[in-house]
Amino acid sequence: WLKQGSQPSQASANVRPSAVAPRSPGGMLHLQKNNLVTGLSKSLVEIRQLEVDWYCGNYGTIVGQATMLAGFAFAQLTTPMPDPQPPFSLELAYLFLTCVAVGLELSAIILSTFLSTWAPSLALRGKMGSADLHKAVDTLRDYQSLTFGFFILGWVLFFASSICQIWIYFRRRVAVVVTFPFVCFLVAIAYYTVDITVKLRLDDSQAVSGRVEHFHAYEHIADLDHGLTQPASAQEDGDLYGRCPLHETFVPALASERRAVRMQELQSRY
Repeated sequence: WLKQGSQPSQASANVRPSAVAPRSPGGMLHLQKNNLVTGLSKSLVEIRQLEVDWYCGNYGTIVGQATMLAGFAFAQLTTPMPDPQPPFSLELAYLFLTCVAVGLELSAIILSTFLSTWAPSLALRGKMGSADLHKAVDTLRDYQSLTFGFFILGWVLFFASSICQIWIYFRRRVAVVVTFPFVCFLVAIAYYTVDITVKLRLDDSQAVSGRVEHFHAYEHIADLDHGLTQPASAQEDGDLYGRCPLHETFVPALASERRAVRMQELQSRY
């Protein structure tokens, strides 16, 4: 601390205002632009995350319902046939419909489980950033109709196998009485399924996607840390692994190698 009336030291006297480096407005603009790109990318990811959650919720619902139906159908397979053997054609139809119903529901369970597991993993941990997120959403969308078709068809075949089961285990009069409401419910389910699908299902050409095509250039921004730590050969394959757009001539190599490359560039210019 300087006492009052004392002279400043020699080191303090040598400090001049001009020695302080001025703030570069270009650097500030650079940071502001990067912040804008980062905020834009985060907003796009949040929009697409809503689609991932919606698809995964649908697949989770299918898994629960298909598991219950597969259990019902498997219980039918383990039930022994009655002592008076039914007609061969009826027994064959019953076992065939039940086996197909079990297979369809198990297929729906497996597809839903794989999609709801690996798609969020790709969207969250993919090295290509937004490109992997779009790929995950597109895959969930493409397989939804197939999985839902397996699920609905399994229910219809389960109803048909239940009708055959009535004719196998009960007398003819009882089977005729029970078959009528079963057929009515089967027709009603088919009708309402088609009616609701026609009224509420959107075609891919009419549905609004969370992907903004005008910001396609920002989808190639990959993991910056991954891009900084990769050798020059990996940077040349930027189209495969995304780009780290710090500078067009940036090469994450040793300092000596960077100086040598810089000297070659200067010699080529002059």
